[in-house]
Amino acid sequence: MAKFGRQTYNYAYRLCGNEADARDLTQEAFIRVFRAWQSFRPGTSFLAWIYRIVTNLHRDELRRRKGVFAQPLPDDNQPHEQAAPHHDPIEAMHERQLSAGMERALRALTPEQRSVILLADVEEYSYQQIADVLGCSIGTVRSRLHRARAQLRRLLEREHATGSLG
Repeated sequence: MAKFGRQTYNYAYRLCGNEADARDLTQEAFIRVFRAWQSFRPGTSFLAWIYRIVTNLHRDELRRRKGVFAQPLPDDNQPHEQAAPHHDPIEAMHERQLSAGMERALRALTPEQRSVILLADVEEYSYQQIADVLGCSIGTVRSRLHRARAQLRRLLEREHATGSLG
């Protein structure tokens, strides 16, 4: 947890887009790691293994929530900003940070598109590593990544033109 907790949380946060769900996903992922430690294959990437667990947990949660509002409406019926995750400012300088526009565009993607983009372009995983995390073929990774990048490009162009994704 000490070695991979921050990376796991960051990946979970970018998948689900809010701090509470990211914490829950990260915690549940490490519980699963503890319970299934004997199934980890030595010589493989632990980070890829836990990312796969986080991805699967996120998919399961989306299936459970289907048709249910993820967040309650505020009492005053006014939009509220999501709280940003707390980071050490010095450490944040060293980590690659995504722009606010990119974060909004990523949240507008489907979970499948978001996960493949994050793994390829943020985490810089190889196609084989992404295929291992997502449990699909390299060809599937390539096609998903191509479509996800095209959609992300359209969203960013629209945001640039209009100033928002909405």
